[in-house]
Amino acid sequence: MTTRTHNRIATMRPALLGLVSPARALAALMLLASLALFAGAAFKYARWGQGFDMVDFSMPFWATMRGRFLGISRFNFTDTFLGLDLALGFLPALPFFALAPSAYTLAAVQVLMLVSGALPVYLIARERHASDWAGLAWAAVYLLYPTTQFVALAGPFQPRVPGLLCVLWAFYCFERQRLGPYLILLFLAMLSRSDAALIVIAFGLYALLRRRDWRWWALPILVGGAYFYAAISYITPLFYSPSFRPERVSLPFDLSRDYNDMWPCGLSPQACYYLHLGGSLPEIAKNILTHPVQIFFFLFQPAKLAYLALMFGSLLLLPLFAPRELLLAAPIFAINLLSNRVSQYIVSEQYQILVIPGMIIAAIYGGAWLWERPVIRRWTVDGGRLAQPSTIVVDQSSLTVHRPSSTVLLLALVVLVGLWNIPLKNPVISTFRNPETAKRVALMEQMRAMIPPDATVAATSFLAPRLLPRDALYYIPAGKMHHQIDEAQYAFIDTRAAVLVGSGIVEGLRADPQWRVIAEEDELILFEKIP
Repeated sequence: MTTRTHNRIATMRPALLGLVSPARALAALMLLASLALFAGAAFKYARWGQGFDMVDFSMPFWATMRGRFLGISRFNFTDTFLGLDLALGFLPALPFFALAPSAYTLAAVQVLMLVSGALPVYLIARERHASDWAGLAWAAVYLLYPTTQFVALAGPFQPRVPGLLCVLWAFYCFERQRLGPYLILLFLAMLSRSDAALIVIAFGLYALLRRRDWRWWALPILVGGAYFYAAISYITPLFYSPSFRPERVSLPFDLSRDYNDMWPCGLSPQACYYLHLGGSLPEIAKNILTHPVQIFFFLFQPAKLAYLALMFGSLLLLPLFAPRELLLAAPIFAINLLSNRVSQYIVSEQYQILVIPGMIIAAIYGGAWLWERPVIRRWTVDGGRLAQPSTIVVDQSSLTVHRPSSTVLLLALVVLVGLWNIPLKNPVISTFRNPETAKRVALMEQMRAMIPPDATVAATSFLAPRLLPRDALYYIPAGKMHHQIDEAQYAFIDTRAAVLVGSGIVEGLRADPQWRVIAEEDELILFEKIP
């Protein structure tokens, strides 16, 4: 590059930076992300691509509008989501749903909340890296992080998402030393779902490590701990149905125990996922401490190591360079790894929502730590600011050497994180590439129209979400903690559902004189119970 060309670029740079400022670029990035994610979520729902979890997380809105606060119908031991978990994270979306009661409204609110998390990420990274452009790069990383992408399409509304947002803002307030907003945001995060209280405790420990005043750490540890214990052990069981009064039991340590044998038992259903560790929170804690070898190998079995490799690898292992900040993700990692439910240690599931803030914050701080190493500072010339070309002299010949600048590293960071979406099959792209066929969707719509809106229906996973709103919608195949098919008036079945293989459910309904087929085509069957 000639000196004249270089001078021309240097002259143009201020004008370009003024036109494309980090703030404007962030706004554009958030807008594009919102449009892309909502398009994917809306298309997935329209083409019958959501599973039964969508019923559990959208029925509470319909039920609340009909006078049943956070009502659900899948389970036979409770008729409210509060009987599953103390989850008030639904409430921020409720006013929007009241104005426009639709699954699309919930999807839009979830996407906007999730995308808005890019703003505190931008502010946190800008402060830590002392660079607006670094803030923008990390906001892009947050939005491109595969787990963030998967969460956005885990529809229609996950109550942990408001908790995620509160955690990010709480950390920003912590760094700005704004005690009041910090404590309020942690309290609100705690209300989203009971496991968020563990992150509140982690914030207290983090503040203690940072040597903050006692108010920064004592209140989160004490309030978070008390709330978590009360929610799990006492509050959630209050919402069990009157006919369900399980006894609290003491269980020996047995990592092979299947929680389905006793779920939801006398504890909160969330704690009962850990029956292999004990029958109460004190028992679970004691058994973890007294069986360290067994717990170690249980935590780090191959499938869980693969889970950790994907969670950290898709952030280029940067969180590992900030162990203190990684503490904020540790509680959720712990409960996921201590579980024997496969869904808890898969990067695409809702159980990773509250891991995201701690992972992104740790990646920002880990990246900054690496950035500040002398070898990196020398390699990027300026240690963090846009580098100017450096001129060196060899044998009295003037050579212009363009070393990699921090801009190049930031761009590489964003690109590499984005590329992880390819092997992990980005959910937005997959939604558009592998939709249900239009012909089959039309058949589903026709069969749905044959079901009265006030009828009780049992349905397989991907058919159920489009049958709302209705007061009672049951899951096929039913477990012992679910309402059974015989309690329904209609059964809508997609025989392609993998969970039906070998179950004999379809054959049983065909042979049962109480049921008759009223529509059947393209592996879709609609049964009606004869009055």
